[in-house]
Amino acid sequence: MTNEQTKITALFFDFGGVIQRTFDPRPRRCLDQDLGLPSGGAERAVFGSAHWGDLELGRIQEDEFWRDLAVRLSLSANDLEQFIRRFWEGDRLDLELLNLIRRLRSKGLSTVLLSNGPADRADKLRDLGAADAFDWFVVSGQEGVMKPNPEIYERALARAGVAPEEAVFVDDVVDNVTAASDLGMTGIHFKGLAPLRLQLAELGIAAPATERSAVTGVRAIIFDWAGVLEGSPDASYFSTWEDRLGLRPGELPRLLWGREWREVELGRVLTRDYCEWLAGQLGLSGPAAANAFLEEFYGGDWLHTEVLASARFLRGRYRLALVSNAYAEQDQWLRKQFGVDVYTDFDVYINSAQTGVRKPDPAILELALERLDVQPEEAVFIDDALPNVDAGQALGLHTVHFVEPTHSLRELSCLLGHPIQA
Repeated sequence: MTNEQTKITALFFDFGGVIQRTFDPRPRRCLDQDLGLPSGGAERAVFGSAHWGDLELGRIQEDEFWRDLAVRLSLSANDLEQFIRRFWEGDRLDLELLNLIRRLRSKGLSTVLLSNGPADRADKLRDLGAADAFDWFVVSGQEGVMKPNPEIYERALARAGVAPEEAVFVDDVVDNVTAASDLGMTGIHFKGLAPLRLQLAELGIAAPATERSAVTGVRAIIFDWAGVLEGSPDASYFSTWEDRLGLRPGELPRLLWGREWREVELGRVLTRDYCEWLAGQLGLSGPAAANAFLEEFYGGDWLHTEVLASARFLRGRYRLALVSNAYAEQDQWLRKQFGVDVYTDFDVYINSAQTGVRKPDPAILELALERLDVQPEEAVFIDDALPNVDAGQALGLHTVHFVEPTHSLRELSCLLGHPIQA
């Protein structure tokens, strides 16, 4: 398929979660601790406030929003100033993505920032030297309407002078992407620059990555399991199971990987207790039935054999770690299902349920570095989840955002500067 055939002439990008992301979550977690807030309390105080919506719709000014937060959290003027600085301290612009947008703009594609945010967002982008990546700025704080309301998309399309079918919209929020697709735009759920390049290529928009140069001094490689060494279920697989179980579309991923599962991954809830909860949600007879369902659901052979072969080939030349957000019994399952012994195939195995910390918390990567006895710049970290990759970059690790085996193994080989398979 060619760019001409798809008639793509304009690219629309979200800001928060796409152009700018929280690479390092530690400053906000420190705020939680210092203010005696529960985990995630600082974020909820900002983004969970009804006044944040007012700010994004331009009903109040930014200083009014922060004064209200100071009252809610009992902060002095000086404390509020420190709160604001520390709250945004871990956020960074994705400079590589911005450079790609600039490159596509130089090739004749129109580029639009379509963002839910305060009215001065475009001014702040200019202050950061990033405004030159975009032809137009459509910001909810100026428009008085926000995504996923179709009206703001229609205004953005009109401003760029393009029809919906000529536009690609990139956002990290599924509801916003769905709303764009419903209007006839090509919606892309943003999961990182590496998958975005491939998705644009499928639309006939050339977005090649700059070839990775070999780095020196690498002594260790840190692998993720789910999504890297083992593939993940696709949408059609979930849909089949949801039909079998009588669930609404999209409900099964939430049940399997939502808040309750994260408690399992942190070791706060035992697997059997999770199975009892899941049985109730799925209308099964009890924990044994839920466990049988999970074994069948995850029973497919999704092992990325070429990735495992590369890891085994590299073992000895480098120290290897497997760092996995998982349940406590993962090591037993991997041995049973795939014949993988995490204690012999890797020098270090770190399971979130056993350590009480999960990615993207940098502490779990710091633990891996400590056990590997290497510095961040001496390690490569491979993960498929963008927040985890961002956290690795914030620590100073070399990172590979895993998309699919051939593409990502080639990137790893370039980074190491030598073949990674026999």
